[in-house]
Amino acid sequence: MSTKFAINIQSISKSYKLYKSRYDRVKEFFHPLRKQYHHKFNALKNITFTIEKGEVIGIIGQNGSGKSTLLKILTSVVNPTLGSYQCNGRVSALLELSAGFNIELTGIENIYFLGAIQGIPKNEMASRIEMILDFADIGEYAYQAVSTYSSGMYVRLAFSMAINIDPDILIIDEALSVGDIRFQQKCFRKIREFKDQGKTIMICTHNLGAVRDFCTKAIWIHEGEIVEQGDPIIITENFNAFMISRQGHSLKNELKLNHPETIPNKHNVINLPELESVTWIDLSNYDSYGTGDVQLNFVCLIDTVSKRNISQLTGGEKLRVIVQLTSFAKVVNPGILLMLNGQFGNSVFKISNISYHQPISFEPDKPNIIAIDFIFPQIGNGRYTISLAAISNTNNTERHLHWVHDALIVEVANPDLKYKMGTQLVIDHALIRNILPG
Repeated sequence: MSTKFAINIQSISKSYKLYKSRYDRVKEFFHPLRKQYHHKFNALKNITFTIEKGEVIGIIGQNGSGKSTLLKILTSVVNPTLGSYQCNGRVSALLELSAGFNIELTGIENIYFLGAIQGIPKNEMASRIEMILDFADIGEYAYQAVSTYSSGMYVRLAFSMAINIDPDILIIDEALSVGDIRFQQKCFRKIREFKDQGKTIMICTHNLGAVRDFCTKAIWIHEGEIVEQGDPIIITENFNAFMISRQGHSLKNELKLNHPETIPNKHNVINLPELESVTWIDLSNYDSYGTGDVQLNFVCLIDTVSKRNISQLTGGEKLRVIVQLTSFAKVVNPGILLMLNGQFGNSVFKISNISYHQPISFEPDKPNIIAIDFIFPQIGNGRYTISLAAISNTNNTERHLHWVHDALIVEVANPDLKYKMGTQLVIDHALIRNILPG
């Protein structure tokens, strides 16, 4: 078998016996005919995948989908019911708070204790104590029983342990969501350092932006099974659409079943006299989701001066996005949302009439054309996408009536050096000068 992989998982399943009461467990054990008083819960079902050395994997899914169970198997906290796995190299993990700690021992005693569990010699742990305590920065609490620690101290000591034993594979559950922001940033800097060193990293998180920005691959688990794996941007978008679409029906099915005559095509573009030379983008085949109450049909991006299509942008330009839509019902407090996305799928900025307290209307059975005028901000060079959404907002609850991913693709290209610094937000005017020597 190739040794290029860091983790190889073959057909892993994990089942638990669930009892209605603790007495049922005893009755089952002593029953002469082996009557079963339990039912099986399949936390994982036939999971198979391979992680190459140096990959950064984001594991996503709803609560209870099996993500944490998978990580516990890979760290030998629990055993699989079926299947096998292999890890090449030293594995270090940060699972849920206090996992592996003996709360009666001091912080330093726990460092040696956890090192022994992982098979690390005591003399090696002794050589790493100073690094671990420096990173954890818990002061005199290192000499106190762990039972006296706050949740933030647990994380500080656990993460410092995990990253200072020179692991080949680092596995992190959602535990880093606890703790102060400065320590979180310190941890992420260290994780990025590991990534740059070519170490293998697995992160289980609900932060889809972090998965898109940081991971090289994403795996979506639902009800114990892998739904899909691959490009983080695609996987997180599909997962996000799935989560929101669960509140209603699939938009495409809804439209085909209930509004077959309104599926847009090139023949029902509404041509305005002032926009005769504009090319409209048909949104019917773009990735989208929503409740089905509204359908975004066409969009164009134009320069407000020339009234012509534009796709290459620079900061300070006056732009107009025009959307043609169909409304199938009366919408209370309707809104149009525009979101610019960076190359990792992260949101750079959003514009919404609701945020600016500018009321609009979606009229059923009438042409609806909405214009969004704005000055394009100073951002770094690169390719970006614009997503669009028809929404409604009642009692501060936002409903996505129709969300279209990546409706427009734009290129920011500015020859000025400050736009080439690799950052997304560019400060247009800054004063940098000597105070001393003056």
